[in-house]
Amino acid sequence: MENKDRLAVWIDLYTKRLVRIAYTYVRDWTAAEDMVQNAFIKAYRSMDTLLKPDPFPWLVQIVINECKQAKRKHWREVITNLFQERQDDSAEKSYFNRSDLSELHEAVLALPSRYSAPIVLYYFEELPIADIASALNTNVGTIKTRLKRGREQLRLRMKEDRYGGQSQAFQNV
Repeated sequence: MENKDRLAVWIDLYTKRLVRIAYTYVRDWTAAEDMVQNAFIKAYRSMDTLLKPDPFPWLVQIVINECKQAKRKHWREVITNLFQERQDDSAEKSYFNRSDLSELHEAVLALPSRYSAPIVLYYFEELPIADIASALNTNVGTIKTRLKRGREQLRLRMKEDRYGGQSQAFQNV
């Protein structure tokens, strides 16, 4: 199969999943789609270096690197938003606010990315811990620890909110 054909198959199979992963880092659907598009371009250029038969963990690693690079760039820029109160929620955010899993979704996104990324990859994308460690360039033990700590933080956030706490992730519910 030619590289163009392989890329087309990867785009069909993995785009939605990769956009969700990118969203956990950049918190903006449009930016997440841009990160995935850039990742596919980089993957196409270095497709011959892929050693494993399953490209998804490799693509996840590229997407995460793109997101981290964009965050570093964004951090250096000074952005002022004068009309913040006039902004409307995006269609995606409105959907998640209405869905049954909105509490959990918001709680996961409220976690620092060091915890939210492994949780999304493990529970929502069902990747094995070894693939997550490879994609995030960390040790398997580190991923296990981050999953445990992330679950603990989620449990505390949900418990606080249900019993009168002031967790920001759940104030609109």
